[in-house]
Amino acid sequence: MCSKTRINGRNFCTIALMAVFICFTYTASFVKPSMAAEKKESTYPSNEELKKLMKEIDKRYKAAQEMMGYYTLSDRDWEILLKCGEVVSRLSERVLAEFVPPDDEKYRQLTKEMKKRSEEIHKSANEKYVGAYEDIQYSFGRLRNSCKNCHNHLGIQIYTSLYPGQSSPEETGPGHAKE
Repeated sequence: MCSKTRINGRNFCTIALMAVFICFTYTASFVKPSMAAEKKESTYPSNEELKKLMKEIDKRYKAAQEMMGYYTLSDRDWEILLKCGEVVSRLSERVLAEFVPPDDEKYRQLTKEMKKRSEEIHKSANEKYVGAYEDIQYSFGRLRNSCKNCHNHLGIQIYTSLYPGQSSPEETGPGHAKE
């Protein structure tokens, strides 16, 4: 039963992280047309640079995600969690500074939440106090939620990018009629 839950959670986490990646990658395309004329191209770094940042966040996130559900952690596991918190926090700060549109307060708030939760993961993994792993799991879940909420805010559907022509599990799950 636990392994089935863990696999489903892992799939959800992977999907959520990919959604974050797409969210940050296509931020510029969601700017209102009136703002696009005012925006100077030189003030925002290229999307390629943002893709590189998101790829590094994805790498660290997935490494930490693999350990969610473990009951005992090795020194290597703690190091992976520590590195995940450190890197995601640093890159979130950079996204805040360079990629968040100035008029999108919700996007700014959700990115700050991502940064805060990754800092909590780093702090707990660094100190390894009694209950640190439970705190990491909680922070990891909140990090996942900030990603999901950001994607909802921007109207990004991860399935349309990953699985063209397919519907998301939410649309095809029990209680939903397939068209």
